[in-house]
Amino acid sequence: MKPFPFVAALLLVTFAPAETHAELRAGAAKVDVTPLVLPVIRNGGFIEASDNKVVDPLHARCLVLDDRVTRLAIVVVDSCMLPRELCDEAKRLASDKTGIPLDRILISATHWHSAPSSMNYCLGSRGDPRYRAFLPGKLVEAIVLANAKLQPAKAAWGRVDAAEFTACRRWSFLKGNELVDPFGNKTVRANMHPGHGNENAVGPTGPADPWLTFLSVQSPDGRPLSVLANFSMHYFSGHPGVSADYAGLFSESLAKRLAPGDESFVGIMSQGTSGDSWWGDYSRDKRRTWSMQDYTGQLVDMVAKRLAKLEHSEEVPLGMAESRPEFFRRTPDAARLKWAHEMLEKMDGQRPRNRPEVYAEQAVWIHENPVEEVPLQAIRIGGLGITAIPCEVYALTGLKLKSASPLPLTFNISLANGASGYIPPPEQHTLGGYTTWPARTAGLEVNAEPRIVEETTRLLEQASGRARKKYVEPMSPYAKVVMASKPTAYWRLGEQAGPIASDITGNRNDAEYKSGVAFHLSGYRHSNEAITTSRAAHFAGGCVVAEVPAAEAFTVEFWLWNGAIKSQHGRDSFVAEVAGLNLRIVELTNVEEPVLTIVPGRVGRAAVSPRKWHHVVVVGSPGNYQLWVNEVKHLDEKWEPNRNESAPKMKLVFGGSNDGLMDFGGKLDEIAYFNRALTSEEIKKHNSQN
Repeated sequence: MKPFPFVAALLLVTFAPAETHAELRAGAAKVDVTPLVLPVIRNGGFIEASDNKVVDPLHARCLVLDDRVTRLAIVVVDSCMLPRELCDEAKRLASDKTGIPLDRILISATHWHSAPSSMNYCLGSRGDPRYRAFLPGKLVEAIVLANAKLQPAKAAWGRVDAAEFTACRRWSFLKGNELVDPFGNKTVRANMHPGHGNENAVGPTGPADPWLTFLSVQSPDGRPLSVLANFSMHYFSGHPGVSADYAGLFSESLAKRLAPGDESFVGIMSQGTSGDSWWGDYSRDKRRTWSMQDYTGQLVDMVAKRLAKLEHSEEVPLGMAESRPEFFRRTPDAARLKWAHEMLEKMDGQRPRNRPEVYAEQAVWIHENPVEEVPLQAIRIGGLGITAIPCEVYALTGLKLKSASPLPLTFNISLANGASGYIPPPEQHTLGGYTTWPARTAGLEVNAEPRIVEETTRLLEQASGRARKKYVEPMSPYAKVVMASKPTAYWRLGEQAGPIASDITGNRNDAEYKSGVAFHLSGYRHSNEAITTSRAAHFAGGCVVAEVPAAEAFTVEFWLWNGAIKSQHGRDSFVAEVAGLNLRIVELTNVEEPVLTIVPGRVGRAAVSPRKWHHVVVVGSPGNYQLWVNEVKHLDEKWEPNRNESAPKMKLVFGGSNDGLMDFGGKLDEIAYFNRALTSEEIKKHNSQN
């Protein structure tokens, strides 16, 4: 085994230039990178496959920018994966020909599953040797051509809300319905593509990034030169041959829209943070019948309309920073490695034919390559920030970078300067699934994501000369009403990461997330909001636990989203434990919808319709408790609290029992605790924010 090197970051930093030198020049070019020889091995599936025809051409599209101090190049290639070694080779050759420093060149893949393979051990696929030898020279050609076209320019940047066009494709499953991983273990609590109407699927385990962001470059007289767009959508669909998928169609369609007849204009669509995103929204009853042409045409139309309203500027300072930290891979233990070697011996030199064989080959490769160099970059273009990560990044990671960025507008280009695989946020590893199974395409250490976010944010600070921002969940009208009632503790559950659920009252009653919770999903929406600003936590085996000052009378209120759709199977799920009262969702044979009730006690009729938000209030006082759902009092029962009257603290548990034996499949939001009984008028006032 190779010795483990000391894990450290090599910093290659370009400092942000002075504002006074920002005289922008730009050049753009595209080069055909369609394979010359067929058939060609392609990436994108578990098992190696090849294509023997071309559906539409592939291109490398390049934009070079220069402000008389800093010159940089951004290349976007119609490819699934580009290994770091290939990118570095192309950068060396291009730098020799143009003088652009190595650390000011960004090369990224669009990640289409219909492109030729240039990378070995991309799951079950080898790199195609002829295409691997062909591609670097074409990337160099694109950079050289764009550099030669440098001319005075002006730029603008903007974004459009394209929430309808992307959604989280990774969903959790109800307890007891876990799937089997390639190693024969029933560990998969969440996975991609659950299907429509799956009664065992709860809901998305992460947010979507709705923003299609773009950089527009024009000549001083307003002639369009290039548009670099970025959107978090994995790919559109499979194709019966080599294809550039929707990004190629977007780029060409945008050119026809903005610069008809001008062959020099270069439209570019780059891959955003789409590791867990796709256009198919599984919360719909059935698959949407969208053609790629319809889908892409609507995106082009939105961008073109927004562009028409932007003012371009010639004063656009540039900055760029790069670092190359090293990360450990999740290497197999002795038992897994023994299993892998035995599997490979049985394969007898044949290519993998199924998932266990794929992951056996991957386990041996990871064992032999335990460390990965991960190039990270940040670019400042005026008020626009661009980050570049060689991984398939989750939408949540992209939102973290955008909220922390010191620049007004930021987007992330994924699969840039290499292909280090999926980097799920750490909490997603607990849920399992394809993006967590150790492989070259998903093998970095569990804490790789927060390390990458931190380092990339630091690079943004370096490139811009400005300090990062700290994310704070916006105060919704509902949150303001709750705070006006002076809660003892208020956990809004809008965090981007755990393990702390912050108490925003200032009373320091922070709660703790237990493993099995995903973060920052869309939450309860105020009736006056077009888009929710509230963020919620998704529960899939975990819980949130708090200790609060005990009181004879108390109130707990929160918003609940039940992810379990109606089925023929009786279910009993755990929502919360408050002072010995267990809130559960039960399905009764004589009741059409799931019912929220309190155990022990009489079963009420508080229906909690699946996949809708419900306002829940529990009021406890000496000798009595009440359960309110959506402004209606459903239970009003005699009760003697089961707690130590002398104890200064009371434990609250939400989203699953503290012992892990029962859990809740859904989302919780805006949990507030009061050391008094709210009046019916107060409860109705809070609910009126619905």
